[in-house]
Amino acid sequence: MPHFKKRWQLVLVIVLAIMLIVLTVLTSEQRINLTKVEGVVGDIISPVQGFMYRVATSVSQFFQSISERHQLLEQYEALKERVTQLEQQQLEMDEVIRENQRLKRLLDFKEEKDHFTVEGVRITGKNPGNWFNTMTINKGSNHGVTVNMAVINDRGLVGRVIDVGGNWATVRTIIDGQSSVSAIIERTRDNGMVKGNNTLTFEDGLCRMINLPLDSDVVKGDRVITSGLGEIFPKGIPIGEVIEVLDEERDMYKTAIIRPNVDFMRLEEVLVIRSADE
Repeated sequence: MPHFKKRWQLVLVIVLAIMLIVLTVLTSEQRINLTKVEGVVGDIISPVQGFMYRVATSVSQFFQSISERHQLLEQYEALKERVTQLEQQQLEMDEVIRENQRLKRLLDFKEEKDHFTVEGVRITGKNPGNWFNTMTINKGSNHGVTVNMAVINDRGLVGRVIDVGGNWATVRTIIDGQSSVSAIIERTRDNGMVKGNNTLTFEDGLCRMINLPLDSDVVKGDRVITSGLGEIFPKGIPIGEVIEVLDEERDMYKTAIIRPNVDFMRLEEVLVIRSADE
């Protein structure tokens, strides 16, 4: 029985194939009226033709969609790479803009302080830690830089040179615990010494002004500038602002806590004062 069923299926396929061929031959010429045989054959074959057409269309659309997806994927990867390039270019452009802004501020400050002869330098290194207690600059004795030259930026006093090589120098900043700067309260004209708070075990990026007279009326918000004493720092360079005044009875002097004008965590370019004409 199964053998007979397979033969019957084969015969049916052969008959359908013959009918398709006959229909093709009979309808190859355009005619208005069809014979009954052609009509019967057409009725039988038409659904088969429609099914085969739909299958062929679906297969064609499937492969076409695969091709389109591949093209879209290539376009996506190309666009993603382009976006990455544009983002990098934007970062580089932003960095150039920020650098130009910093350099312009330094140039404007230099023109305002025309009695200073300064050398523009770039910071190339700093000591370990969160703050610039000491830092390395990219110019030295070959450029006229010597020990004890004052270092500033457009916001105020940075520190002084403590060591010099041919093409480099080391700067100790005013927030370092070993730094001392003779200073005055701009409003009251009280003299004192500004020392850095940062040590090996403690860092806050602040300074303290010691040896202020007990009768000084220094208050929060007062500005502190260099006094010009000591022949290292020219007079009148901004140092910082008083944020707290310590007045204890057992002390012979007042102490003021100073927040420096300079942002030591973000220093990149500074000026070395090679000479100052008072």
